[in-house]
Amino acid sequence: MSVERIRRVGVFIDYWYAYTSARQLYGGPGAPPAWFGNVSPATLARVLVKRPPAAARRSERVLHAVTVFVRHFDPEVHHGQLERVRRWQADGATVVVGPSREEGAGFWQSALNVGLAAAVADELGRNVCDTAVVFAGDGALLPLLGLESAGEETPSPRIELATWVGRDGAVPTTLVTAPRVWCHRLGETTFKQVVDQRRLGRPAGQAPAAQPKPGTPPTAMAAAMVAAGLGQADAPPAEPMPTPDPPRDQDRDEPRGVRRITHRLFGRGA
Repeated sequence: MSVERIRRVGVFIDYWYAYTSARQLYGGPGAPPAWFGNVSPATLARVLVKRPPAAARRSERVLHAVTVFVRHFDPEVHHGQLERVRRWQADGATVVVGPSREEGAGFWQSALNVGLAAAVADELGRNVCDTAVVFAGDGALLPLLGLESAGEETPSPRIELATWVGRDGAVPTTLVTAPRVWCHRLGETTFKQVVDQRRLGRPAGQAPAAQPKPGTPPTAMAAAMVAAGLGQADAPPAEPMPTPDPPRDQDRDEPRGVRRITHRLFGRGA
C-alpha cells in the first residue's frame, strides 16, 4: 500500500505579467478599463494547487505560500494599488515590491525577474517548499526553468509554469518552450473565477449611489406637483403650519354695540 507524500506548493506570481497578459487575451476590442486584468493572488494560487500535473494527485498537494512580485509604486499616488496590496496581505500573501525607477536605473521588470528567480531558487534549495509554481512570462526566466528540470525525461516535480491562454490557444510567453516543465494553461473561464473587479473604496459588484440632479424633486408627489404646475422643483420646503389658537368666547370678544342690537332683535337667549 503506497503512502501519499504531501507536497508543499509555493506559488510565485509576476503580477505585471498576470495583469497585462489577461488584458491582452481577454480584454476584447479597444482598450479595456484600467481595473480589467486584476486577479486575487490567493484564489489563483488555490486553483493552481488543485490542478496538478498528470502524474500527481490533488490530495498530494497543499498550498504552502503565495508570493506576489509587483513593480514599484507610490502609495501616496497609486491608492488603488496600495489597497490591492493590503488586501493581498490580508489574504496571506507575501508581497515583494520592486525597486523604484531611480534605484533600479529604469530596469523595473529585470529587477522583478531577478527577485522572483532568487526567491524560487532559495525556497527550493532550503526545502521550504517541495514544488514551485511560477506564474510569469518573461523569457529571462528560462534558465531558472531549465536548471530545475535538466536531465529529466518527465516533467520535474520541483517546478511548474503557469500562464493564461487565449481562446485560440495562443500563449503570450516563450517560457512554454522550456523542456520537461509542466505548464498550467489557464483559459478565460479560470480567469473569470479569480478576477478581482473591485475599485478603489468600493466593494465588488457595487455601483456608486446615484446622486439626484439639481432641481430634482425629492419625492414622487413633489414631482407630480411640479409637472402639474403647482409647485417649483427647487422651492424650499414649506414651513409647518402654525397650530391654530383655541376657540375664543365669542360673547366676550364681540363689540358691545353688536351684542345689544342682537339682544333687542332676538332676545337675550340669542
